[in-house]
Amino acid sequence: MSSKLYVALLHDGMVDKTGKAVTTSLTLNDMQDMARSSRTFGAEKLFVVHSTPAMRKLAKRLQTHWLSGFGSTYNADRKEAMSFLVIASDLEEIIMQVEAETGKLPKLVATSAKNGPNRISYSGFRKDMESGDDSYILMFGTGWGMGHELMARANITLEPIEGPGEYNHLSVRSACAISLDRLRSK
Repeated sequence: MSSKLYVALLHDGMVDKTGKAVTTSLTLNDMQDMARSSRTFGAEKLFVVHSTPAMRKLAKRLQTHWLSGFGSTYNADRKEAMSFLVIASDLEEIIMQVEAETGKLPKLVATSAKNGPNRISYSGFRKDMESGDDSYILMFGTGWGMGHELMARANITLEPIEGPGEYNHLSVRSACAISLDRLRSK
């Protein structure tokens, strides 16, 4: 596979249940579980993106616990997963980092629990990744999802993950694991 896949957990540019633009809080379980899923399925990096310095400091504290604190000797697998997590302040920062690493401007890939126009299937996107050499940032939103501005920036929007019924409100860490399995499993 020559395409490079990066994962981003975003907190800014989200909406709440009323549709109001918000910045969501950092959830430590999301970081740990998404790092493990991203590492398992061969993503290049997991970016945890938050504009608030206190939230980035909290993220760094958790990462440090697993890299050089007690966690580093308690669970080597978690240490490995957390070692490729990068904490960033905004989407622009990670776009520039990926471009610097790959020499190409990455394509932004949005995920959403909502149906809408111009959605691509996971199998279709997987074929595109397997046959190309682009770099992609797979974006996951928090709260009630990414706001219109962020969704509009995406080059690609994946179809929603749906079960057999009407209910559709997965945790972001579950959506990440399912998405990566569909895109990168053997």
